[in-house]
Amino acid sequence: MVQRKSLYTVLVAGLLALCMLGAGCTTQPTEQENVTATPTPEATTAVPTANETATPTPATGAYAFNETDDNTTVTLPVGSNITISLEENPTTGYEWNVTSSTGLQLVNETHDAQETELVGAPGVHIWEYIAADEGDAEFSAVYMRSWENMTGNETTFSMAFVIE
Repeated sequence: MVQRKSLYTVLVAGLLALCMLGAGCTTQPTEQENVTATPTPEATTAVPTANETATPTPATGAYAFNETDDNTTVTLPVGSNITISLEENPTTGYEWNVTSSTGLQLVNETHDAQETELVGAPGVHIWEYIAADEGDAEFSAVYMRSWENMTGNETTFSMAFVIE
């Protein structure tokens, strides 16, 4: 009988030791260990306010815009290079659905993915245009999944250009 109690005691102690050992191996990493900086696209020109004439990067005639330029009107000379950069995460299905009017000639469109080991990390979608014709032009975009119906709650971006 004493041997049985000793055997049970050893088994219970061993089981408790396994539980404690197992609990120590299942801790989750803290939030600090998972923090990854998200790069913000850097503007290469001064940000013009609404109805202001934009100032190009010296000697290049290039204008760069991003989310901070939403709903602005900019005056540019004909032949100006325009770059519009908006954050995008196509791995989630969300992409910018873009419309641009005549007067803006699309030169290049790329997606610059963030360099990270994280699957599904966002990047930046970049559109490069030339202000081809004098007059008014517009760039507008809706951030949505192409297979979903518009609800009116989507993120939007728009800019108006006066090309002289």
